[in-house]
Amino acid sequence: MPNQKQKNKNRGFLLIEGLTVLFIFSLVTVTFYSVFTVGIRYIQDAKNRLGALAVANEKIEIIRNLQYDSIGTDHGTINGNIPQDQDVLENARPYHVHTDVSYVDDPFDGLGYADTAWFEDYKEVTITVSWSDGSGNENVSLISRFVPPGKEVPHIGDGILSINVFSDQPGGVGIPNSKVAIYNPVTGLDTYSTTDSAGNVTFMGSRVANSIQKYQITVTKAGYETVTTMPPYPISAYEPVDVHASVVTGSMNVKNIVQNELANIKISTTDHLDAPIAGVTFHLSGGRKLGTDTTVLPAVPIYNFSQDSATDAAGEKLFNALSPGGYDFSLTGSALSGYEIISISPVTPFSLLSSVGTLDVKLKLADKAVSSLLLTVLDDSNDVPVSGAKVILTNTSLNYEKEIDTASDGKVFFPDSSDPFLPQTYHVKITADGYLDNESDITINANELKIETKKLTAS
Repeated sequence: MPNQKQKNKNRGFLLIEGLTVLFIFSLVTVTFYSVFTVGIRYIQDAKNRLGALAVANEKIEIIRNLQYDSIGTDHGTINGNIPQDQDVLENARPYHVHTDVSYVDDPFDGLGYADTAWFEDYKEVTITVSWSDGSGNENVSLISRFVPPGKEVPHIGDGILSINVFSDQPGGVGIPNSKVAIYNPVTGLDTYSTTDSAGNVTFMGSRVANSIQKYQITVTKAGYETVTTMPPYPISAYEPVDVHASVVTGSMNVKNIVQNELANIKISTTDHLDAPIAGVTFHLSGGRKLGTDTTVLPAVPIYNFSQDSATDAAGEKLFNALSPGGYDFSLTGSALSGYEIISISPVTPFSLLSSVGTLDVKLKLADKAVSSLLLTVLDDSNDVPVSGAKVILTNTSLNYEKEIDTASDGKVFFPDSSDPFLPQTYHVKITADGYLDNESDITINANELKIETKKLTAS
């Protein structure tokens, strides 16, 4: 028996040793494979970048052999035969080549109109080669300057369009690194650039010439609203705020465009005891003003957001990435027929600012089929809600007495607890500083929301 026990003990050690060796081997194998995979990925990335640089260098060398006046693209601001966008293969890898040719206003001979050559001192060519590596898009860029031979001569027929992109939110400034695309089917212009640190980008060249309200501008940036200009009325169905830009040759043409950071709105619907109410249907509209419909009277503003929706099982609805601005909220459908708004905070119409991140809009609703009272107190002279008025509701036979102060919208709601609110006649007394007391009786019916308005007279 002792020998048998020793054998079993030895077998146990062999099993543990085997599992230990297997664990160490697996750990080494996984580590080696991870390092090997990362190494292969870096090698492939380096190969792709070298290929992209080779393509960019080749394009730059081709442009170096062109005459100065021939340096331009087929759809860019400066007219020429260089393809603005092109797909090529290098070492069996597909690359996309984007060529941008633009004029540079050098400070050496004056800036702006102090420059006798109309800001066009020399040309700057940017070659951007991009590719997909499976996990995302990568790119490399080469920039080269081309100086005109001999004396600098102004290009009188060229146009200049300066675009300022900025925020109109509190403390708003110019928006840097916004992509500004510009398109004009008349001149063949179809290109883009990026705003500088001050939110400005300037397009100059032969394709930026005389053209009235034909330059469509689209401004985009991650986390910001997308802004696109529109043709004037009646080509557009309404009078747009952002109309296509115009360019008059021989002058500085400036276009200002507002672009704001996006924010969120969360709608929450509860009863008077803060219990969630699911499936509340509503309409939300507002945000960025696109224009005005002047074909009807009064004129109707057009906004970039208008949607019917409903709260979820938790009584909430989140709207992501909305343009800042004023928003209107209203109940619709079954919610409109079945509920009355006790309170809404903030009061509609409410403003959404970029800085808030997420605006919480909280609604308290009263079921119209439940015995209750919603009372609004107004100033008799101007119908302005009276905030902080004391509303005392009593019924001596029921031994009932409750006192509630009106909210900022002048409203109070009974009951204020889960206790049943019996259908009876109640005495109402309303007092407020600077006003005469108001007393009357109100009858509450079974299974019905009573909606009343009382007015106070100044003392």
